[in-house]
Amino acid sequence: MVHLTEIRTRYCESDALGHINNVSYFIYFEQARVDFMLDTGMVLPSGKFPFLVASLHCEYKKQIYIHQTLTIHTYVMEIGRSSFKLGHEIHDKDSNELLAVGEAVLVSYDLIVQQTTRLTDELRLKLENYVRIKN
Repeated sequence: MVHLTEIRTRYCESDALGHINNVSYFIYFEQARVDFMLDTGMVLPSGKFPFLVASLHCEYKKQIYIHQTLTIHTYVMEIGRSSFKLGHEIHDKDSNELLAVGEAVLVSYDLIVQQTTRLTDELRLKLENYVRIKN
């Protein structure tokens, strides 16, 4: 299964070259991750996210422009003992053209004791629903 997030780009996200600045791609990935976690119930009762971002990566395929509507596809690439890797694809909503590909490694983290923790069985089940099988 793939989780979808829709974003419309804004003028303030552009740069002097007239396209969306590279930093904004990471903001789009972050919004997609937050939507994914909220929609799948991966948030603590306190409303906090019990994960730290260990790494981020973006591969730019095509330029994105102001007032373009994007669809970000989010899926699970790997599940480890205390971490998981999410894949992100940014597509143009109208043409479905692939514009960027990203990855984020998230680590389960106990905010009170300040250390990594094992992923719970409940969390694993939620993540497994979004594992994308490689072709």
